[in-house]
Amino acid sequence: MPMKLFKCDETIPEREKHIYIKEKGEDTTQFLPSAHVETIPGSLSERGCSYCGAKLVIGGVLKDTIQLIHGPVGCAYDTWHTKRYPSDNGNFQLKYVWSSDMKEQHVVFGGEKLLKKAMLEAFAEFPDIKRMMVYTTCSTALIGDDIKPVVKEVEKELGDVDIFTVECPGFAGVSQSKGHHVFNMGWMTDKVGTYEPEITSPYTINVIGDYNIQGDTFVLEKYMEKMGVQIIAHFTGNGTYDSLRGMHRAQLNVTNCARSAGYIANELKKKYGIPRIDVDTWGFDYAKEGLRKIGAFFGIEDRAEAVIAEEVAKYESKLAWYKERLTGKKVCIWTGGPRLWHWTKALEDDLGMKVVAMSSKFGHQEDFEKVIARGEEGTIYIDDGNELEFFEVLEMVKPDLVLTGPRVGALVKKLHLPYVNGHGYHNGPYMGFEGAVNMARDMYNAIYSPLMKLANLDIRGQQNLPSTNGNGNGKATKELSEEVVSLVQQQVKEATSQVKQPAKEVASQVQPQAKETAPQVQPQAKEVAPQVQKPAKEVAPQVQPQAKETAPQVQKPAKEAAPQVQVQAKEIASYIQERAAEVTKLIQERCLWQFHSRAWDREENINGVLNMTAQILTGEKVVLETLIDRGFYADAKILAADLEIRFSWLNSMGNSQKKAVLESVKGMLIDIVITKSKNGELHYSLY
Repeated sequence: MPMKLFKCDETIPEREKHIYIKEKGEDTTQFLPSAHVETIPGSLSERGCSYCGAKLVIGGVLKDTIQLIHGPVGCAYDTWHTKRYPSDNGNFQLKYVWSSDMKEQHVVFGGEKLLKKAMLEAFAEFPDIKRMMVYTTCSTALIGDDIKPVVKEVEKELGDVDIFTVECPGFAGVSQSKGHHVFNMGWMTDKVGTYEPEITSPYTINVIGDYNIQGDTFVLEKYMEKMGVQIIAHFTGNGTYDSLRGMHRAQLNVTNCARSAGYIANELKKKYGIPRIDVDTWGFDYAKEGLRKIGAFFGIEDRAEAVIAEEVAKYESKLAWYKERLTGKKVCIWTGGPRLWHWTKALEDDLGMKVVAMSSKFGHQEDFEKVIARGEEGTIYIDDGNELEFFEVLEMVKPDLVLTGPRVGALVKKLHLPYVNGHGYHNGPYMGFEGAVNMARDMYNAIYSPLMKLANLDIRGQQNLPSTNGNGNGKATKELSEEVVSLVQQQVKEATSQVKQPAKEVASQVQPQAKETAPQVQPQAKEVAPQVQKPAKEVAPQVQPQAKETAPQVQKPAKEAAPQVQVQAKEIASYIQERAAEVTKLIQERCLWQFHSRAWDREENINGVLNMTAQILTGEKVVLETLIDRGFYADAKILAADLEIRFSWLNSMGNSQKKAVLESVKGMLIDIVITKSKNGELHYSLY
């Protein structure tokens, strides 16, 4: 259907460009929500602060760096200790916040002297810390404070310190995404290549776009340690200032949050030839896929499989327990850009849940391309949703759970709907195998908590309640207590009935009846026999006719034979196109390499990955001359294995047909994500 205008937005019809409901047969070449544009006045929403995107999301996560905010103290306070970014050095970055503490007089007369004083004081108070980041804010940018000369003075005066400047005031962009961009590009220009890390393994990576929310990074570190892979730099979860300066020495960039850190991954690819592999680190099956990609890149697949086997043995049965109880539950995902497309298929494929609505405050159209490609029909997609729209959506889809941040979470709780904190988590980590179980546990606890329905009990409806005299033994208290107990018991009974499926129902789901499948896979002998086994008495007249009868048959004019050849060619072409459409749909749903930020990058990935996929499927020798080739190969090997598992028709195809299918897939993907794409950022010259 076309873009959707909610009833609550009738007075601001511009909102129609930002809301889309997916229907059968539609893709992003037809409908794509407008995103990463200025907030519409009157829409009661805000996209966030660009300074916050640089400091809170990226820089402030580093564990060994003073984060000095040049501006009023409120800018420092509002981005301090608001997310759960732990570190292994005593959580230094969570304990402290630094500010130049500008007052009105500094706004009038300038704050550069104040900034220098604050920087020297900070280094003096923390003599063991030799690294600092300095951020401008709206007030200091508006008055024109030039912080770079001040930084150079302090570096020269102290001698052994290194300082990075981030000039991205809150008003610099339409959302926090501008802060991501400025930080990425500034770090790449000023700091990458200025430090040589110690190399301890033949296998080195950068982990980009992971911020160690409740220990996510620790999970990934554990997997890499078991595989013998050295992480040069974490951008920026549990990361250090100097390790980020040495990012140029990694062989591979493993990118998780492409919205906040895809920029630097792309620049490292352009400048140093370091390939970028995008992974989904949330989700059980996605965790397997991510480890297998890294293993394929370095040629250590056996190590990856060993880690997978160990983790699956520990957590698969636990995840299955939650899946049994969460299957069919409807969920809204109203979080930051990347979690929309990371979590969609993970929740649906791993747990059988149904994602019914998604909203992003700072996602770009690239993010909506990913999530719409992965989403199901009927799903609602909203850019920069406001409270009234959320109310209307909740009434439309009636979800069982909302994954969102605390602000919107407080709103949905008032409606007696459970929510799980999708920004800081409830009880993380959520990444990897154990993370998938943790997330399932929190969703289960939220949905099945009897407190949510108890909240609907309004005792104000009971008139003339007898007094209990404060002793707890009064009639009213007793009746209310009995009612509450009864309600809790009813909740338990309902929950139990929902999660205990009879074996006959399960069997009907996983074991189709033979009477239904047989006609599809086993043609009846009476139909096949006439085609392949003709009796000799019928064959003889056909193969030994009289010369006078055969002459006209063996010398058919070209004009009679041509139509038959053309029909066969059309049938083959149609078959190839049908198979290519199936492969394209699978790639659109699961593969992130088709959705990089620029058209040239997308085309390079599509050609590189699919060419190597064709070589793998046809048994040709794969030559890996560069790191970029190895990056294509890692994605191609995962794709080839997935195709062989999902599409049995591949086994009956010849090599030429397989190549024809993948060539057709190339054309389809390029058409969808480049040629006909509605993403206006694809042809920007800069990241």
